[in-house]
Amino acid sequence: MRKFTLLTSVLLTAPFAVGNVSAQCVVTQDCATLGYTETSCENGGIKCPFGDKWACKSESCDRGRDNPDCTYGSIYYHDGTCIKEFVSGRIPIGVIVYDDDITHEKWIMALDDTTSKGGTWSTEEVDIPEITNYTIERTAVSDLKSCENTEAMLALGESKYPAAAAAKNYAPVGAENTKGKWCLPSAGIWNMVNNHRTEIDAALLRVNGISLNLEDYGSYIDKYYWSSSENSSTKVWSWVSSKGEFHLEKKDDAYYYTGYGSVSSYEIRPVMKI
Repeated sequence: MRKFTLLTSVLLTAPFAVGNVSAQCVVTQDCATLGYTETSCENGGIKCPFGDKWACKSESCDRGRDNPDCTYGSIYYHDGTCIKEFVSGRIPIGVIVYDDDITHEKWIMALDDTTSKGGTWSTEEVDIPEITNYTIERTAVSDLKSCENTEAMLALGESKYPAAAAAKNYAPVGAENTKGKWCLPSAGIWNMVNNHRTEIDAALLRVNGISLNLEDYGSYIDKYYWSSSENSSTKVWSWVSSKGEFHLEKKDDAYYYTGYGSVSSYEIRPVMKI
């Protein structure tokens, strides 16, 4: 169930990283004062709630350089805003799962798994030269090349790499224009999910009531997620949601067996750089 947060201050409707905010909080309904100064936005933006002016998106706003609230566990919306709370009226499309303090590079993870289930990582046993082989977990979790790995797979044919194709073709409802920008997460991204599990799970619960930590809900459910990090010509790294563990899986496997002997499919949870 989604939890809705009512905005109690007019200032909270102002766009991030637009204009200078005074140290003194002054309630106003003037669009220009709140930072809404444009008549239209070619690449999208946020409309002033009190008039016809807009605050257009910029690279610094999109990437959250000037927004300290856009960090692990923040919710990223279709209009480019990124804050900790769930806001009614905006469409959430992801949660921040990677935030580099030095480069300010940020990645969001989709709120849900793709509809493609039971797909293999690949239909062939090929050692892709553009993807580094990580033989041990300690080095695999250093891999942050989600999109580079995804593109290297797809260059060999979408039909041969179903997991990468499903991630690439993903687009959340309300943000269909992001199709083609999503990628299969690398082991390094999944490791960052491990490191910031509390914040990320809390954000997912605020948005749709379902976190990655399925043990919290009274049933022990293993969900295995493909990563884009390769181990060899036959195996790749996967991530187990209920434990936060990394496993090696065969590229052409479509299903795994749980501890109770039941068969489950591998999942795909895309990520996107913002």
